[in-house]
Amino acid sequence: LSRFDHDLNWVLARGAQRMFAIAVTEYERELAARSMLDFSDLLQRALDLLRRMDEFAQSRYRLESRYHHVLVDEFQDTSRAQWELVSLLVQSWGEGFGLVHDAPVPPSVFVVGDRKQSIYGFRDADVGVLHDAGAYIETLRASGDVRRSISHSFRAVPTLLAFVNDLFGTMEKAERPRDGFRYEVSDRFPVEAAASAPHDLKADDAGSPLGLVLGDSLEDSASRVAAEIFRLLEAEMVRDQTTGVSRPVSPGDIAILFRSRETHREFQAALEALKIPAFVYKGLGFFDTDEVKDYRALLRFLAAPGSELRAAALLRSRLVRVSDAALVELAGDLSSTLLADEPPSSLDGLEPVDRALVGRLRDSVREWVAVADRVPPAELLDRVYADCAYAFELRGPRLVQARENLKKMRSLVRRVQNRGFATLSRIADHVDRLSGDVSNAVVDAFDAVNLMTVHAAKGLEFPVVFLVELARGTGGASPAIRVVGDRGDGVPAVSIAPFRSVADDDQRARDREETKRLLYVATTRARDRLYLAATRTDGEVKIGTGSLAAVLSESLAETLFTASSDVAEVRWAADHSKGHLLRCVGRAPKADARAVAADGLSADVDDLLGPWRSVPVLRRARVTEIVDSDRTAMPNSERVLGRSVVGSLVHRLLQRCAESGRGADEDIKDKISNLMTDDERSRDDCAQLVSEAEAVFRRALLREEVVALIDGDSEFEFPFSMRRDDIDTAGDVVVRGTIDCLRRWPDGRLTVVEIKTGNEQPHHEQQLGIYVDATRALFPDVVVDGTVVYL
Repeated sequence: LSRFDHDLNWVLARGAQRMFAIAVTEYERELAARSMLDFSDLLQRALDLLRRMDEFAQSRYRLESRYHHVLVDEFQDTSRAQWELVSLLVQSWGEGFGLVHDAPVPPSVFVVGDRKQSIYGFRDADVGVLHDAGAYIETLRASGDVRRSISHSFRAVPTLLAFVNDLFGTMEKAERPRDGFRYEVSDRFPVEAAASAPHDLKADDAGSPLGLVLGDSLEDSASRVAAEIFRLLEAEMVRDQTTGVSRPVSPGDIAILFRSRETHREFQAALEALKIPAFVYKGLGFFDTDEVKDYRALLRFLAAPGSELRAAALLRSRLVRVSDAALVELAGDLSSTLLADEPPSSLDGLEPVDRALVGRLRDSVREWVAVADRVPPAELLDRVYADCAYAFELRGPRLVQARENLKKMRSLVRRVQNRGFATLSRIADHVDRLSGDVSNAVVDAFDAVNLMTVHAAKGLEFPVVFLVELARGTGGASPAIRVVGDRGDGVPAVSIAPFRSVADDDQRARDREETKRLLYVATTRARDRLYLAATRTDGEVKIGTGSLAAVLSESLAETLFTASSDVAEVRWAADHSKGHLLRCVGRAPKADARAVAADGLSADVDDLLGPWRSVPVLRRARVTEIVDSDRTAMPNSERVLGRSVVGSLVHRLLQRCAESGRGADEDIKDKISNLMTDDERSRDDCAQLVSEAEAVFRRALLREEVVALIDGDSEFEFPFSMRRDDIDTAGDVVVRGTIDCLRRWPDGRLTVVEIKTGNEQPHHEQQLGIYVDATRALFPDVVVDGTVVYL
């Protein structure tokens, strides 16, 4: 029987191969017709050209004269074809001939990679290529060891590093020399060295940095995670990534990682319920977002106004928001109700709010339909957006993402209409045909909780990481046609369901090893806190095939997933380790002060606009105006203004030198001239001002404290704005100013440095005091002092 299955698979594979060949031929014909190449073709063409080059080929001559040094980052995610491309470029270097050997500096190839982080097997990445590359590079440079390793981590706190060591040290080891996950002694993080890092956040400061979330359902798990994030934002601290100083947690410090995007909407909804801003990084589901659904309903209705189904979708969308009861009352006459010249009597049976909504829509929709084929579709969308006051629907934590999604939707419509005559019907059909895998619009970084897959998190780091849905499998059955590029002997294997070959079993083993590497990437994204989360089904955590939990050690899985809902913490210890404490996150409260209902709309306009009508207009003043008001007015002579220009030029020059790392040189006057404004250059004494500024600057470079500012960790011309109630008896004043220099010391403290090019004046100390107060307000947890430097 097994022989029959094998022969049947062979016959089916031949048929599949023939169909695939036809598809490839048609695909290549379409590419050729458009003079295009896809990425695979580009790589293959480049390989073909490099393989055919001999040592006297003109192309090889040009390549060798252009490239002398090759650097490849993230090498663990390189495919075998990509490595062949690199090796062909440097092949002549090991043969001892070529133009590169005549260069002043010997040629070099430098690859950086971590085999534990190879997670792109689905994109043909081969973790074994890293070993092959090392062996090949050794042949290019016979003397010395070509390998260098970095084992120290300056990212995570020692407690997390120790947990990662034990987590992967106890993991099952597969006998797969080429692609098996290995966590050897050389891979372990030296925890003692990390513990001595400056500004470290100890576990005792705010509880254990390890947490456990077990929910009784997906929604319960998401609500627990959201409640814990709310608690962190309210009460906990993390290390600042730049300064290393502890500061309060902000939403942008937190990431929720998952294996696949199947459940991100539940977590996003739980965060939105608590008014916590969230952002799905490179997230799919563009057409599943509320705002895009509303626009699709609008497009589909305008394309076919007579459709009852499309009229119902428009009425129920957030563009209109009629109730389900109103839809039932108008069922069968929805389209005619909107388009008829006279309002039908059926409207009298609706609730007042629904009747008003339908009446307002009737007034607008007939105008939209009338101009639908006379104005560009994108402009029609803008008109509907304004008529429906749809901007009000976008309020809330998702405002930024929703607004960008609408821009992307408008861009899709414009792209179609710009190709030629495009009716609304054609545009609606085009949008319906688009793949559901279109991602959300890319938005600029803003302070929001990041929801992303582990793959998307590669190369990033966050102070707080929630690794959720640990036990959820990859889901779905195996594809009907499975192709393994190399079954181990260089020959590909094809299996067509229900036949399973040895290569299929080997592929499952490869996937399991990659899952281990995926878990390693996920757990090493955290800097200060790491939470593990899973969902119970019928009272127990069921570990799915291909899940991250499937590769955990038995002792850790049992400790985590059998924990009672009543315990406050769990402890897990690996062999010869001190053990690890994980704090259990309790059930989320049913209500929160931050969760204000946003669905109900106030009927009272005064309730909406009242708070804005009473906002007082504050006086605004610069620091120089405040301190000058206490002095006798100085004559506004040209000489006084000239000294002010000289001081400004010296400040600009110090800032430029700090940025470029250079001091005074021969062309210092040209630099000063380039820093002058047009008004300053037009002065009669311009040349004299340049000379005076040069003299002051050169004199400043003789001062040790000034040189230390330029060479040290300093920020010149630092602007600020703060509200003060002790400046003016008439009320609060918004004080604005620019600090000459902020110096950050190795111990974390800050020094405000006020640089003066004139003589000492009594108001200088008052000015410095305001700058110090502003800096302390900006950095409340940092020690701040100040000083005045006279040049």
